[in-house]
Amino acid sequence: MSATPDQPTSPWFFLQRVCLALQRTPWPLAVALGMTAFFTPHPEWHGDLLAFRAYPEELWHPYWARWLFAALTLPSETLAYVLLSLASIAGLTFAAHTFGGKTWMLFLSFPFAWTLYYGQIDGLAVAGLALAWWAVRREKPLLAGAGLMLASIKPQLTLPLVVLFWWWSSPKWKTLLIPFAVLLLSVLQWGFWIPAWLAHLNTAGWLVSLSRNISLFPELGWWVALIWLPIGLIPLSKERKVIAFAAGTALSMPYFPLPSAVLLFSLPLPRIAWLIAQMPALGRFFDLDIYPLAKALPPTILVWLFFPILQERLRKFRQAQGAQTE
Repeated sequence: MSATPDQPTSPWFFLQRVCLALQRTPWPLAVALGMTAFFTPHPEWHGDLLAFRAYPEELWHPYWARWLFAALTLPSETLAYVLLSLASIAGLTFAAHTFGGKTWMLFLSFPFAWTLYYGQIDGLAVAGLALAWWAVRREKPLLAGAGLMLASIKPQLTLPLVVLFWWWSSPKWKTLLIPFAVLLLSVLQWGFWIPAWLAHLNTAGWLVSLSRNISLFPELGWWVALIWLPIGLIPLSKERKVIAFAAGTALSMPYFPLPSAVLLFSLPLPRIAWLIAQMPALGRFFDLDIYPLAKALPPTILVWLFFPILQERLRKFRQAQGAQTE
């Protein structure tokens, strides 16, 4: 006896349930899952995942990230890619909800498509920051420490925010327990690896000159670090301070590639930021070299943050000057 469409054994029943689930899925998340399904059959596109699995010792991540890379070698390449992609999507969804970002800006951005295409771990690092921020606000220092440790697998993306969230945590010593334990375990496995790691970082200088680097460090050198003066001194709410630190990181780190801007798009940003991030994709579509336009992304975010404050202070100054002349 053949199954009817309303019986659980029917393929139509399964298809109906899948369609119903997709209807209930927020459409930006459905787009992200659709991209995952499209990219999965193409291992030749997953360049970063290949590097994690094949030669992790040649990469520039802290040594504890190698445990993650070792885990990615256990399943097949296809399964490893799917698991990494789903974990990244889940982590970025959590980050957007935690930081207040818009999922449509995140999952429809060129940086997100890039991280998914190559099988990158930026989404996991951003998820670590989100976990730390969630835990700091709820005074859960052990969870905050776990989030900071996950975030630190990609320090050029997260280091300033890792320091900021640790500074805001309480008690600070308790937040450091899990990071200290992870560091100790890594030393037990690899010895005191930090000097060798720092020396290996010196071999990554060629990355700074790549077109995908949206930092202004190649143009301004260490002078770009001056941006941290207004970021640190201008009073902002903690939520907006997080945005300022993220934009400052993108602006001043020697190497901050465009895919790492998924951190920025997990935060509440103006739409102009999303449009700027799309420009390199449009350039590739029309065969135009407009990649450098993406360097406008971090300064645009900082101007958006600081201009209303400066405008208000200028207004008060003019009012005070007018009162003195009367």
